Amino acid sequence: MKKWIAFFIALTLVISAGIPVLAAPDVGEDYTFDDLARFTEYYYDDFFQNRDIWEREDGESMDPKDIPEGQEYVGKSYVDAFKEKADELWAVGDAGDEAKEQFNELENTESRKSLYEALKQCVKDVEDNIKTGTRPAALDSLYDKLDNAWNKVNSLADSYGDAEDESSRVKNVHVIELKEGETADEAFINGMNSLIQSGHYWILSDAWHEFWGGNEAENMDWVYKTLEECSDTLNSADETGNWESLNGLSERIDKAAGRIQEMRRFLENHLYPRPDPGKTESPLQSEESHGQSKEKQEDLPPEINANQVKGTDGRTVVSTLAGVYSARQINGIAVITAKEQAEAAAGLQTEGSRLSLYTSDVSGNKELLNVMSDAALLLGANTAGAVRIDLYKIEGSRVSAVRNTQEPLRLVLELPQNMIYANRTFSILVPDGNGGVLEMMDLDQDPATITLDAAVFGLWTIIYR
Repeated sequence: MKKWIAFFIALTLVISAGIPVLAAPDVGEDYTFDDLARFTEYYYDDFFQNRDIWEREDGESMDPKDIPEGQEYVGKSYVDAFKEKADELWAVGDAGDEAKEQFNELENTESRKSLYEALKQCVKDVEDNIKTGTRPAALDSLYDKLDNAWNKVNSLADSYGDAEDESSRVKNVHVIELKEGETADEAFINGMNSLIQSGHYWILSDAWHEFWGGNEAENMDWVYKTLEECSDTLNSADETGNWESLNGLSERIDKAAGRIQEMRRFLENHLYPRPDPGKTESPLQSEESHGQSKEKQEDLPPEINANQVKGTDGRTVVSTLAGVYSARQINGIAVITAKEQAEAAAGLQTEGSRLSLYTSDVSGNKELLNVMSDAALLLGANTAGAVRIDLYKIEGSRVSAVRNTQEPLRLVLELPQNMIYANRTFSILVPDGNGGVLEMMDLDQDPATITLDAAVFGLWTIIYR
């Protein structure tokens, strides 16, 4: 059976599995079919499949923006030359044992040697012509982050506007000026609520003006200007390959996005009647919602009781961290590390702040899911599903994601029954942030759970062998 399908899948991978490559097997002086088969299979199963190689058409653009950072590529003609010679060997194997015996006859030694030398030269040509790209692996994530920030801006602008402002796209907030001697007591609030039509809100003028310009240094104009500058910088870097200009860009985008979230919270805390909390969404859902309806809101959902995980021995483990647990790919997840220790590992310092765990299934970002599936195959594993496991620091009204902790946290995932088989061993793959993947191994012997020490959070892919 020819192996070209697996070979060309390996050549198109865009993520490294980080597996050390073993030395090519020795070929004896008799150059038998088995010797040459082991030599050729090595380059399929160990060398090529553990390299980040794009098979590029000769003459195809090699602009830095087209090739990810560390991504290796080679002209198609070099791969085709290797394929042509390897096909001669596989043709013998496909013809059966009698053809192999004839191939191994003493009088065919020189022809076998010639085939080996040709294969070896083709491999050398591939190795000599591998080039490495320069496009930063983080570039696409910066585009996603920028889109997410603009979505926050657009969502806020499309949700609330001055009802008396003819230029406003959304005319549903009435700005109320208190008359002399009036106070916004309970009777006043109830009276105003009864006068406001359905779908509209009212706000006191002082709060409305503070919303738009209370923080003059970081008001809505500042947010727009910052994101426009970040967009220009990102596009320019992508066109010119000036990657140094990206330094600090992620932090600027985060600051603008955080400011918009603060502005939304301030506004909705001062609107009457209060916006329906049932329409709010978690920070994770907000990050994944670009391209979807802009009517969603980015506030945190109410926290629920900590999740529970049960093993085959009936023992129940309760998570030390509260949060939102909505993933259906797993039956549950629990943090074992003590709450105070987990908060310290996440760098939580502000008094009154807290750490929360958010889990959800992964429905979008199919490209990344495909990459993780390819990486699993390189490790000799299959994928069983993927979940988002996110940590968030909540400090007053500011919410920030924790992608890496200073010390690993120990967690337990409970697997659904349809995943559990006696001969399966599970582990977790997670992007390491540098274009590669990190495999987190199962530390327990329970087939129904995965116990691991994790310091990297985000998209987790469940794999098994």
